Amino acid sequence: MSDAMALVAVDGGPGATAGPLRGLVAAFRSAGRPVVHAVDTALLARGLASAPELDLELLDAGGVQTLGPAEMALALATGGAFDATPLDAVLRSLGVDTVVVGGPMPSPRVSASLTGADLRGYRVLLATDELAVTLGAYLRAA
Repeated sequence: MSDAMALVAVDGGPGATAGPLRGLVAAFRSAGRPVVHAVDTALLARGLASAPELDLELLDAGGVQTLGPAEMALALATGGAFDATPLDAVLRSLGVDTVVVGGPMPSPRVSASLTGADLRGYRVLLATDELAVTLGAYLRAA
């Protein structure tokens, strides 16, 4: 497994991840590996999701909000997490070569994020329930 690995959680924000993906986020955090939350700020603005710690103005302006030592959020602009966002630049600045993408499935945004990562040359893993449990255990043991 690559040490240069990041998790991209395509969801409603840091507190909105559920089930095995929540455990995977926690495992990445505790291992000090990057976690990027790609959030739909339109849902947050309409009150359809909740993430009070997010600065919607910063995210909607294309900024990246730091949430912790290796955790950040950015707004989903269109399609997937790599489309019209600074995600690729952020990951490259961190030396990331492997991207684990998770989120609610089936989801066109998760699919577009997987494709976007692949087209940019990253090794790509989909965080299925099984992978989330296995990779989470690996990161906690590392």
